[in-house]
Amino acid sequence: MKKYFMVVGALLLAQNTLAAPLAAIMTFESMTITADGVKKQTHFQELFIRDTNLVWSERIIPKSVQQHDHAEEESAQEKHVHKHNLNFATSGKWLVRDASDKIDFRFVRKEDKKIIAPRVSEYGTLGFDGVWETAYYLANRNALKKMTLLKRSAPTGATWYEKKTAHDFTRILWDEKNEIPLSIESGTLDGNSNNKITLVITPTPSPLPWSTLGSYQTIAYEDLLD
Repeated sequence: MKKYFMVVGALLLAQNTLAAPLAAIMTFESMTITADGVKKQTHFQELFIRDTNLVWSERIIPKSVQQHDHAEEESAQEKHVHKHNLNFATSGKWLVRDASDKIDFRFVRKEDKKIIAPRVSEYGTLGFDGVWETAYYLANRNALKKMTLLKRSAPTGATWYEKKTAHDFTRILWDEKNEIPLSIESGTLDGNSNNKITLVITPTPSPLPWSTLGSYQTIAYEDLLD
């Protein structure tokens, strides 16, 4: 498995000369009003990078929270507590597509230098539906063409699209040049639920995250289920 990732890494470095990676900061916001009148809101950010036949994303964690988690980890080690961490919310998500369109989905844990490799049958339960189109472009381009064009103010080179039913809506601000949404808005027409993803294109980080994984150990996801 490690040799496989070394080969993939070499191929990706060669492909970088053909097409520059695109990086963006994604901001996720959601709001829900429950049946008992409680308003719940969430807000977090992720780094998104796509390159030729590769997609990478990872949660951006505030430094204050990183320090808190580190202290808890040290406390657990002192108590000799051992357990497998099955929460991948803060792990890097790494997708690689080969020449035959086979997609490898991996989690990357930088804190313990491990790559977790699920089986294809486990992808769906771990957050990847197996569709490269939406993973790479963050939207289905064919579905986008069937949506209604909106006469709504947009940045140069971008267009608003909307799909609306009797109960809910989806709006996408599509960057034509980069083929990526700058905003995805969805929700219910009664106002009880809404979601928004905003993308701001940023300089590509150096080094690229996947180029630093040479010393990482690859383990099977099933090994964490013991």
